[in-house]
Amino acid sequence: MRMLGIVGCCLIAAGLALAADTPAKKEITAVSTAEAKAALAEFEPAFKTKDPEAKLEAVYTLHDVPHDLVIARLARLLKNRDPQVRNVAAMALGGQRHNVTKAGKEMMAAFKKDYRNEDVVSSVLDGMGELPYLNYWPQLTKCLDDDRNAVAIRALDLIGKVKDWRAIPELLKLYKEQMPKGYKWSTGEVKVDTGAAGTADADAAKAKFNAKYGAGGSKMKAKAKAKANSGKERNLTTQLRRCVRELTGIDFETVLDFEDWLMENYIEVARKAAVLDGKDPNAAAVKAKAELPRLKKKIEEERKRGEREMEEHRKQRDSANKNK
Repeated sequence: MRMLGIVGCCLIAAGLALAADTPAKKEITAVSTAEAKAALAEFEPAFKTKDPEAKLEAVYTLHDVPHDLVIARLARLLKNRDPQVRNVAAMALGGQRHNVTKAGKEMMAAFKKDYRNEDVVSSVLDGMGELPYLNYWPQLTKCLDDDRNAVAIRALDLIGKVKDWRAIPELLKLYKEQMPKGYKWSTGEVKVDTGAAGTADADAAKAKFNAKYGAGGSKMKAKAKAKANSGKERNLTTQLRRCVRELTGIDFETVLDFEDWLMENYIEVARKAAVLDGKDPNAAAVKAKAELPRLKKKIEEERKRGEREMEEHRKQRDSANKNK
């Protein structure tokens, strides 16, 4: 069995020197109040046009006019009945880097109010990355569980861009859903790619599903199957690996590689996450150090259980093949 702490030399070396911290906010200087008022005076008649494209172009011109008056106008546009206007207003807020806190709060309000609209929430996430605005945690976690690929991908892009260490545990959970696990026996190592047709784990998952829901075709069973397979329908592998690589500096091929790295760097990750939350990093490190033995034990138990299940399934498959 693969033991914690036994990782490749390059993985350990990269892990000991974590990737750079969250980049500093790139705040810019606001335009004068006179300039802001002039831009808004020009915007209002342009926004009243009946041409939909021209209307949206008018909204986006406010992106390049950083001022609190513009933030206030964009905040009202985020409540417009037209979802495309709200979408572009969210994009334009990304340019208000003179007052990241104020612009970010308006984005969070739109995030909560308009979450069901895929275009708007995606633009909000893009805008947060442009500011950058970091006070979206822990609300952002639901994006990583979202069945809409566009929303989950934008969230991953945001996390990687701002180097949000608070997301590491959630990213590991997503790795377990999207990436190969990787088990090792004395006879060699295998990668179990969840969702790949024809693999042992896919067969086991199908058998488990049929045992729970049955193999029939009722609407209820169809809905249950859709829900059970929702993770497989999401394809986030490329963006997930890129996000984790931007944070850690390492491109993990399997869940086990990521877990090994996290156990090696758990305390430092806790420090960095605490800084982002405005908490005492030293206190976070003490807490993480106390948690580490329990987490290592839990992971070891999960790996042993997974290996036993894989071995049992392999025996069942071999037995079934012999009886054919």
